Amino acid sequence: MEIKFDVKMTQKAMFDFMLRHAYSGASGFVGTFFGISAFVVAVVTFGDVQTWQTILYAAFGVWFIFYLPVSLYFRSVKQVKLNPVFKNPLSYILTEEGIRTIQGDKQADVEWDSLYKVRETKHNLLVYTAKRYAFVWPKESMGDQYPEIVKMIRAHAAAEKVKLHDH
Repeated sequence: MEIKFDVKMTQKAMFDFMLRHAYSGASGFVGTFFGISAFVVAVVTFGDVQTWQTILYAAFGVWFIFYLPVSLYFRSVKQVKLNPVFKNPLSYILTEEGIRTIQGDKQADVEWDSLYKVRETKHNLLVYTAKRYAFVWPKESMGDQYPEIVKMIRAHAAAEKVKLHDH
């Protein structure tokens, strides 16, 4: 069996990937924790400390909570616009042996057993080939083939590496 689909990377898909990647690790948790803590300290100490200190606590909260998503948004816009790989669609072919990527006259193959992990977000299927690198497959690019793709991944990738919603 063979499944073929094309992906034209969008800023929305890249931003979704970057958010998932940033907030699934310890740094995302720590940043969120510090942001919430700073807001709590600002509220709890309001009136007991000087106004500039309350403003500083609130500013730290804003920094930790809002800086990362905003910076990731702008980085995703820049990456999609400037990275030559995203200028043209990438074709993917899923076979019994693995995943083939094709763009222009270049192609690469990844065997199923060499996948690092597979995750799902609201908008994407993320097929990691290493800890920091993934194929980002927008669900809209896969269309009606999405259930077949999920079925093929579950059949060929190691079960402990695959965490997808039930479909």
